[in-house]
Amino acid sequence: MDKVDKYIDWLFNFIDTYQKKIKSLVEFLSNITVKLMSFHNSLIQFYIQVFSDFSKFARYTTYPIHWALILYDLWRMKPDKEKLPIFEVGAHYIYGKPGSGKSTMTYHAMMDYAYLTGKVSLTTAQMELPRINLSGASYYLHQRFKPSDLFIDGEQKYAIDTKKFNFIVYEEMLTQYNQRNNKESKYNNEFLPLIGALGTQRHQGIDLFYFISQLPKGDIQLMQLLNWYHEPKVKKGFDYKYWLETGKYRFVIKGWRIKSFKVTPKGSGEYELTNKRVWFYENTLQEEMRYFNPLNMKKDFENKPILKLEAKP
Repeated sequence: MDKVDKYIDWLFNFIDTYQKKIKSLVEFLSNITVKLMSFHNSLIQFYIQVFSDFSKFARYTTYPIHWALILYDLWRMKPDKEKLPIFEVGAHYIYGKPGSGKSTMTYHAMMDYAYLTGKVSLTTAQMELPRINLSGASYYLHQRFKPSDLFIDGEQKYAIDTKKFNFIVYEEMLTQYNQRNNKESKYNNEFLPLIGALGTQRHQGIDLFYFISQLPKGDIQLMQLLNWYHEPKVKKGFDYKYWLETGKYRFVIKGWRIKSFKVTPKGSGEYELTNKRVWFYENTLQEEMRYFNPLNMKKDFENKPILKLEAKP
């Protein structure tokens, strides 16, 4: 029995010693792994910082050579943007109920196209909030115009400065040209030369006409001249990046789900919506959207006198 007891004691001592050695080995390897990971992470952060500092230094010290890279990147981006239905040269009808996102989508498209072409837009409403330059003065990228200043007595009296502008936006066609007035001279004095401008837009150097409306269709001549018909629906989401930076919650426009149709004219003053495409137009210009004016027609009513009602006895 003594031999058996001694063997059992030896065996348990061996197991205990083995476990301690294994535990020590595991702890040793774990410490090495943690230190290696820490060193690897520090090395990565070091390289990131060095690369960031160097790349910033390189950007500042390679002027004007770096413009070759910028122009190349812009050229590489250009085909992808131009393939989107909303940027196909021609006239576009943007339909949606209030709050659907038709104006926000249009403003994003205006900015997208400005970055793409270096030219800005003419709009019938003040769709942009003022920006502030380094001197503290306010300015606008896109300019408001009155169709009545361009189209007079049934003619287009002036040429568009297409060195600056290549995109014309009609905000809320319902307030511009209501079909019920299509027999009045005021309506036709503006609308007929507008139709002529659509027919000659390529000759004038105008790429895009956008007509925004809460009505699903407008004057039949306009509808037959359209290239695309779009129905946007705004999509908002949680701004995770903003939360990481500030700890505050906010929801921003992530983009627009758009139903796009080609417009095919038919006989007898009709047209057909064909080649339906459903696609997502991503909001890639979050900072620029800060300058979108959600109440872009408010000033039109601020200048009107207040309706005074007589108190009833």
